[in-house]
Amino acid sequence: MRGGMMDATVVSKETQEAIERSAGLRIDDVDPELVKFVVDQARKAGNDHFKKKEYKRAVEMYCQAVAGAPNDFTLFGNRSAAYLALGRPSDAVLDASKSIVLSKDQGRPWAKGYYRLGCALEALERYGQAAEAYKEGLALEPENGRLKAKYEDSLVMQAGAKVERLREEGTARRDLVLKLREARRKEVHVQMMNQYKQAMQSPDFDMEDYDWRPTFFPRARFRASGKAGKRIAESKPYVKAVVNYCKALSELEAPRRDLRSLSYSKMLDCYEEAIKSALGEQPNAHVLILGSGSGILPLLAAKAGAGRVTCVFQSKSLYRMACLALEENKDSLDATKIRLLENPIESCFVEGEEGECGEGGEAGISTIEERADILITEWMDHTVLGMNLLPSLEIASSRLLKQGVRVVPQRIHVKAALLELRISEISGFNLTYLNSYRWHPVHEKMDLHRELNQGTETHRRLSDTFVAAEIDLQARCDAFVSDTTKKEQGTDDVPEWEHEGVVRVETTSEGTINAVGFWMDIEFGNNKHVSTWEEDVSQSGSSMDQAVHYFDEYPVKQKQGVELTVLYNKFQVLFDLEGYQNKPRHACIPSWHYDMLLDSQRNDTYERAIKNAIESKRAFGETDILALDVGAGSGLLSMLAARAGADKVVSVEMSQHMCDVGEECVVMNGFASKILFLNRDARRMDVLRKPDGTPPDMERKADLLIYEVFDSGLIGEGALHLVASARQKLLQPNAVLIPSSARVFCVPICIRKDRVKNFDFRHLNRYSWRPDYVGVELESCLEAWTALSKPVEVFSFDFYESEKNMMPAFKEIEFELEDDGIINAFAFWFDLQLDEENVLSTSPYGDKGKTWQQAVQHIEEVRASKGSTLPVIAKHDTYGITFEIDDSKVDRGELSSGVPLWDPAWKVSYDNVKQWNAEIASACAQNPTEYRKIADVAVQIGTRPSDFGVPTEEAAKFCTKMMS
Repeated sequence: MRGGMMDATVVSKETQEAIERSAGLRIDDVDPELVKFVVDQARKAGNDHFKKKEYKRAVEMYCQAVAGAPNDFTLFGNRSAAYLALGRPSDAVLDASKSIVLSKDQGRPWAKGYYRLGCALEALERYGQAAEAYKEGLALEPENGRLKAKYEDSLVMQAGAKVERLREEGTARRDLVLKLREARRKEVHVQMMNQYKQAMQSPDFDMEDYDWRPTFFPRARFRASGKAGKRIAESKPYVKAVVNYCKALSELEAPRRDLRSLSYSKMLDCYEEAIKSALGEQPNAHVLILGSGSGILPLLAAKAGAGRVTCVFQSKSLYRMACLALEENKDSLDATKIRLLENPIESCFVEGEEGECGEGGEAGISTIEERADILITEWMDHTVLGMNLLPSLEIASSRLLKQGVRVVPQRIHVKAALLELRISEISGFNLTYLNSYRWHPVHEKMDLHRELNQGTETHRRLSDTFVAAEIDLQARCDAFVSDTTKKEQGTDDVPEWEHEGVVRVETTSEGTINAVGFWMDIEFGNNKHVSTWEEDVSQSGSSMDQAVHYFDEYPVKQKQGVELTVLYNKFQVLFDLEGYQNKPRHACIPSWHYDMLLDSQRNDTYERAIKNAIESKRAFGETDILALDVGAGSGLLSMLAARAGADKVVSVEMSQHMCDVGEECVVMNGFASKILFLNRDARRMDVLRKPDGTPPDMERKADLLIYEVFDSGLIGEGALHLVASARQKLLQPNAVLIPSSARVFCVPICIRKDRVKNFDFRHLNRYSWRPDYVGVELESCLEAWTALSKPVEVFSFDFYESEKNMMPAFKEIEFELEDDGIINAFAFWFDLQLDEENVLSTSPYGDKGKTWQQAVQHIEEVRASKGSTLPVIAKHDTYGITFEIDDSKVDRGELSSGVPLWDPAWKVSYDNVKQWNAEIASACAQNPTEYRKIADVAVQIGTRPSDFGVPTEEAAKFCTKMMS
């Protein structure tokens, strides 16, 4: 007996006494020399049998030897080897361990005993323990070659076993993810059918349509362009409706986009110098401009001495916008030189050449007196060619330009860098599963400075800058103007790719490529050029973002050569990484979700508050803590709660896609037994059995509510309603809320365009208006806005007072103005009190993370006078906060700057599109068949926008919206 346990390596005392009684002889009475002789003979016989591989007989002989010499550690070592050879590793471990103990007790530690133990443990696949045994043996005999070799082998096997174990564990967890997902789908089916049964109706769609989800195939982008999409749109009314809807969205957004372009001073400087240079070479020339709605280029051309300026636009709204700019500046130059054409370039001709337009006669066309000497264009976007630049250039060359035309700008150099833009470990959890949902149908618009400074090792460049493609606009025009064949060919026949080449790029560090970022270096001639991404952070602030083209994940080593194929035709620039652009996509997570996850300030503050709440509950004697996470998303906050000690977490997420990925994250991180994901609207959940017999959503009420459902304006995502519903039906009376309260602050600001290049653009600010507040990262554009008073607290929400919060409210405020100026917006933000110790602020004056922007609500402009007060009424309707000047206390006529709130024609278009949007949303929500039709078209248009004649950016937005 050792330590109260039976020693299985020797004969027990009871067994020995029974043998002695049977033989009529006590072992202690036998002559020791005779015992020694018998032990030696048994040992020798055992060794002989072992050499002959007669392991069973060897064990028998060693057992006889051990019976006579129970303290001989070498016998236990020998029997351990025999047991191991017989396939009895557990017995081998016992004997090897006994040999080590005996040798130590006798003051003669035996290295071979550790060797025997290591071998036995290896057979049991306990490689870590085997390595420790070999290590102990090497400490006794450092030069023992067999021990060294076995030690090194065991370390390798230990690493391999760990990988295999993790692989098996991952496989089991992935199987569980799929089973849970299938169970959730079935549950939704049952709930839906129960609702129909209660209403005594049946669905007017197939379950196949209900379960269907759109699929994006990356390779579809590489098919040849053509007119098939337009033919489909003409033949199928619902396709035509979606195409027209996307075009209408682009029409609405274009003026605001072009207004922002006035902020890019470096670009405008280059245009101004290039225009002066061109007109210096050709005084009084006729200038044709493919321009923006700001109207600044025709104004610069007229000012520089053009004899005639003709400007073409891409939409009616931009034409109206430019007309407004021209009207406001007509006294500063000879405005009669400038002619703005209302029709698109496809409908523009030189007088006397209208016959080329084919059918339709003169209806819907614009004519100019003569061909132009100089062409200026600014039809470039973040994707380089997404604004139909090259087809428009060819139409202009064919119909509207003279031979020898000067083109401004002359060339576009497409520059690029390999990128890693991935989620990895967040707050100690593996969230790489979200990376499958990060993709884009064309090229995602992105501020690379912001994205590459997220403070994580998996958002970084993996190569130096390289030139991906060069597009020579001057050479293209020259060739097209002089080639009559191309004139006759027109723009109908599109070659698959005008350029297809391989660029070999060397990586600068080890990582995983999943994207290439690219931007433009625009050459204007005379050694003047401007880049749409200045790699020096101090030069950031471009009005034009950069583009990102995503790949499947591609692991690389440092200084590894990567062969990247670059292709472009008239409509798009594409990148191909062979074998890493094949994965079909079924859902997309919006980019703001990744910003939120990478916001360590937000994550850490929530974690501290969650820990405090659970520790407080424990201190008051609660032993079974149930947490409820509403708007769970990726499951990060749920896992923080589980790690902090919550016994159970119920995670509620409305989006099926987010529920899928959130559940995958919690299961793969080992929280399947603690966290339950529900695809629900929390406002409709209950702990009671429902009238249709559906079981309760939760077994009992929760002790802790965690929620992060706040937009830039705090309550725009329904936070007040979620908390009120949860407190009424899902929470214990003493449940803790995280966060517990919030305060909202507001300040009147001036955020507008005034004079640019000595031209007046004040009246274009009407195109900034939107009926709702918009999110703006004010701290990153401090030069673009001015506060005209100190911030004032306008609302305070104690989330425990849910009844009060559910009552719409208003508050009268007076801002003391500290400067003269124009007020055209209110900026507001909030402080989120998670608990007594932890606060998150979205103030533009502080150091905040990337999760939230500030909310900016545009108003009709008023003049501000230093020392005066501005009376304002702040309101909230439980879903949003708004501000308006109190007209009962001020004379709006005296304060007005003369700039109206909106363009009436634009407002009519906006109202029409809003109604259109509501109809699409209603159709998709009510009938899965309608959703399937619309989403399928959205994917086709998003993948191949040029085939349908849809602007690239709006096509991509609609596609990702339908797949989010």
